[in-house]
Parts: sequence; structure tokens; C-alpha cells
Amino acid sequence: MERLRYILFIFLSLSLQYSTAQEANEIQLLQQDLKNATTDTARVNTLSLLCFNYSDISFDSAEIYGEKALKLASDIHFEKGIADTYNSLGWIYYQYGDNDKAKDYLNTALNKFKAIGIESYYTAPLSNLATVYLDEKNYTQSVAYFKNALQYSQNASDEKRVAICLYNIGKVYNAEGDHMQARQYFAKARDMEIKLNDEVEVAADISTIANTYQFEDKYDSALIYYHQVLPVFLKHHDIYRLGNTYENMGIAFDNKKEYAQANENLLQAKNYYTQLNSKTDIAYVDEDMGNLSIESGNTQQAFVNYNDGLKLAGEIPLDDLKRTLLLELSDAYKKTGDYKNAYLFADSSYKIKDSLFTKEKQDELVKIQTQFETEQKEKENQLLKEENVANAIQLKENKTLLIAAVVGLVLLIALLYVLYRNGQSKVKNIKALSELNTTLHEQKEEIMRINTVLELKALHAQMNPHFIFNCMSSIQECILTGRIEDANTYLTKLSRLLRMVLNHADDENILLDRELEILNLYLQLEKVRLKGSFEYSINIDEEVLSEELKVPTLILQPFAENAIWHGLLNKPDNRILNISGAFKNDMLVFTIEDNGIGRTKAAELRSTHPYKSRAIELIKKRLQILQQQSRLPRTGFEIYDLYNPIGTKVEIILPIINS
Repeated sequence: MERLRYILFIFLSLSLQYSTAQEANEIQLLQQDLKNATTDTARVNTLSLLCFNYSDISFDSAEIYGEKALKLASDIHFEKGIADTYNSLGWIYYQYGDNDKAKDYLNTALNKFKAIGIESYYTAPLSNLATVYLDEKNYTQSVAYFKNALQYSQNASDEKRVAICLYNIGKVYNAEGDHMQARQYFAKARDMEIKLNDEVEVAADISTIANTYQFEDKYDSALIYYHQVLPVFLKHHDIYRLGNTYENMGIAFDNKKEYAQANENLLQAKNYYTQLNSKTDIAYVDEDMGNLSIESGNTQQAFVNYNDGLKLAGEIPLDDLKRTLLLELSDAYKKTGDYKNAYLFADSSYKIKDSLFTKEKQDELVKIQTQFETEQKEKENQLLKEENVANAIQLKENKTLLIAAVVGLVLLIALLYVLYRNGQSKVKNIKALSELNTTLHEQKEEIMRINTVLELKALHAQMNPHFIFNCMSSIQECILTGRIEDANTYLTKLSRLLRMVLNHADDENILLDRELEILNLYLQLEKVRLKGSFEYSINIDEEVLSEELKVPTLILQPFAENAIWHGLLNKPDNRILNISGAFKNDMLVFTIEDNGIGRTKAAELRSTHPYKSRAIELIKKRLQILQQQSRLPRTGFEIYDLYNPIGTKVEIILPIINS
């Protein structure tokens, strides 16, 4: 078992988030306050708090209270109330999975607080935005927002919020896998809570320190810390944290192969979650107990646990957990030799997945669009050519008439009249011809631009099959070597990665943070496949990390893939890949460096197993097209050999593209 459970602190500008057990009582008190409110300002504050407190209970109720608060605050020009309500609405949209809308509302709240000019107000929307980015696994943005909130909390000397910000920064580093850095921030948060004399939060910080040790497989150290906090939570009757701690202790004992102790602690966790009627937590504990039963050889008990969790996951609903439980049931049936049920449960799991457009449908749409645009431009060009020929003929005829008039007319007045008339006609026709030539030139440039865009889309579309083929090869390798759990993990992450790639399939460019998210997810997949013998880092200068900066879609991943498959894969251990990005000479420069076997050795291996890197050829063509568009000759990439130590470095130079 690798899943650990956490409690994440969230800011509301008017108050801190309440626990689930307190929320029902708090809502009753707030509704009474709303009835007794004597001013519109007080009504706005109470409505905004009701919006926030309903976020875990009823989205519709939360939205209704939020809209009422926003309307009343706008009517009375209560700017802080407007900002508070945007913050509450942003939080409820995050709670119900609409991250884009959540970020819009939270950014609006932040801008309105900044317009008021009181820095202590900024902390709430900054922390909530950080939480949204953490949910999207955009760790760089998340930690930046939390650190920004920490700075404002320190400026305001708000020690409680400083402690919470330190805790949440630790959470981000933990999620990113930097457990030592996370532990340092948790320790700072603990020291601040000790200063504030908050015994429960000191214990909560100690729990998270225990979790960092468990992530590092130091289970005995983790258990020492878990045992320290149990008396505190029991003293303060903190039911949820008691359940959380017992669950994490159960996971630690399971990882130590001490199954009886693990089962005892998980049963304790389930008991506390049942007291709170927290179906989500109970369902996850059922999954933990099912996995424990499988590991201890009690397959029949695993069926009971998995089915209990599946029932709850269907009631809530929790589609991701439901899909996972169905796959785990399928694996359990395989162990008993019941392949019919194994197939049925696996099939049910796959049917939960979202249906996606096939590549054939996408290609057909692009083909139809290309044909339509090309035919339209050809028709327009033909009409312009015909008009140009007609005007040229007319001009020639006018010249002939002018010559005939000069020769045939004797009278000076008639001659001057003819010269004047033909002169005017000549100017008019030359002007018309010039306008037609200008139009033809513009149409020609437009056709060239469209052809360039279509060529870029076609090259981009050709990359996906190559990438998917390599991913499927990785999954096949995991299955053939008996690493079924790695294969399942790989499939789950691959489905998220493919969804992101398909979402941006038609985009010429993509926001840098999205590109980095795709790259990070791909490297996580390769890390699973290489099983602990591969490490990587992504270091992007802070000035580069802008929400407005764009790069060509899927421009970095093929280079990382090439480094792994040709440089690192043939190395037995100590495989390291470092990726960095910075501005250099008004260009955006990315460096991908590996400590692999080098191009010379890789070429020798390919001589026995010929393989031509189609992905790098496609990237080269894409960058040539981009160079033509940007008219910056430095656009492209260079590959360098490293000798001390041996390895390869790729430098990718891109123009700066703002959305």
C-alpha cells in the first residue's frame, strides 16, 4: 500500500475552514445570524460564509448563497464583501471539479482585494489558487502561490496563517516527492503551532512529518511519530484525525509485512470514520483492507472488502475509486482461477473511462477542412486572374485608340481632347491593375500561411502514434516481466497523459505550464518502467514561469524520450536526466542533458539493431516551420556530446510566444 491520507488547510478570507463535524452546527448558527442581521454588510458576510460552509454538502445551496451575497454586496458597493464572495464561489467550483471556473473566480477575488490595498486580504485567494494548482499536479505554480501567501502573512504578522502556509508548502513538496524539503517545512509549521500553544495542530504537523518518513520507507520512524499524536487527538476528541492516523499506521504495518497489526489499525480507522459517517474514507479503508487481505493470502476476505468499498464508491459516487476497485476485484478473481468474473470486472472498469475521438475521425476532420479552404482560395485566385487579364486587354485597347486618335485627328482641339481622355483612362486602369496585383499578393501570402499551419498540424499529428507506441511498449515490458502493479500504475497515468495530449491535439502552441505538466507526467511513466534506476529534474527559471508564455505543443517530450530510449536505457544504473529552461538573448532556451552512453556508443548499438528516430526528424521539420514563421534564424536545436562524464546534451532554442 502506498496511499497516505492528509488533511489540507484551506483559507477563507473571513475565517478558516471548519471540519466536517463542525460544519452542520456552524451552518445552523450562520442561518440564525442571517435572520438576526441588522445591516446589509453583516448579511453579505454571513451569506458568503454560508456559501463556503455548504461547499462540502450541497453545490446548489452553496451557489445560491454565493449569488445572493454577490448581488447584495454589489448593490451596496461593499467591495470587500464582493471579493470575499468571489473567493467563496471559487472554492465551491474547485470542490465540484470545475478548476477553470474556480481559477477565474479566485483570480477575480485576488484582483479585487488588491484594489482595496490591504495585503492581509491577499492570503485567502492566493492559498486557494495554490490548492487548485496542487490538485492539477502543477507543483511549481502551487508552491509559488503558497510562498506568496506566506510572505503576505508574515508581513501582516499573522502567525496562524504563517503556520498554515508553511504546512501547505510542505504538502506540495511531499506530493512532488521531495520529502526532506517537505519535512523541513512541516517542522517549521510545528514550531509555529507550539509558539501559538495549539496542541492539536502541533500533533497534526507531527503526523505529516511521520508521513514523510513513511514515503521514504522508514516505517519504524513513522510509527514512532504516529504513536506520539494518538493521545492528543483522543484527548481533544478529534475523530477524523484519529481515523486518519490509525489508517496511516495500518499502511505502515502492511508495508512492514506485519499483517495482523495492519488489520487491527485499519479496523480502528474504519470505526472512527463510521462514527463520522464519512463514506469516502470508509471506502478507501475497505480498499486498503482488501489489498491487505490479498497480500496476506486471504483472497475470500479481499472479495468482501473490495465489494464493501465498491458499494460505497457507487453511492457517493467516486468513479476513480470505483474503477480501481473493479480492477482489483478482477485481479483477485484471476488468483482464484475464475477468469470469467475477472474479465467481467475488468470490462466494467474499462467502460467507466471517458470515450475519446479516434485518430481516424480527427484525420478526416482535418482533411475535410483542408480541402474546403484550399478550394475556396483557388476559386478566389481564378477570379482575380480573370479580372487582371480583362483590365490588361482594356489598357491595350486604350493605347491603340490613343495612337489612332493622334494619327487620325487633325484639329488641335480634338487631339487635346483625345489625349486628355485617354490619359485619364490610363491612370484609372493602372490604378485598378495595381490594386488587383496587391490583392493577388495578399491572397498568395494567406495561402502560404494556411499551408504552413496545415503542414505543422500534420507533423504534430504524426508524432502521437510514435509516442503511444513507445508507451505501450513500456506497459508490455512491465506485464512480461511480471510487474502487474507497475503496469496498472502506468495505465492510469498514461490515460491522463493521453487525455491531455488529445485535448491539445489541434493546438499549434500550448501554455508552458501545460507543456511541463505533460513532460512531468511522461517522465513519471518512464520512472515507473525503469523501476527506481532513473531520476530526473525539471528546473525552470522563475521569470520563465508565466501563465502567458506559450511553446509549440509537445516540443520537449520527444527529446526527453530520445534521451531515455537511446542514452539511458542501455545503461545499467545511475540514470539521470536534467531539464532546464531560461531566457537567453531574447530567446527561450531549454536544455535536456543525460548521463547516458553517448551518441557514439548508441550508434554502435543501432548498427546491430537498426532504428531510425522518426520523432526527432518530425521535431526538426516543426522547428524549421516555426523558424519560417518567426523569421528568427536561431530557432532550432543542437545536440552536443559530453565526455566527462559521458552523456548527451540537447539545446532547444525557441522564439518567445505570448498568448
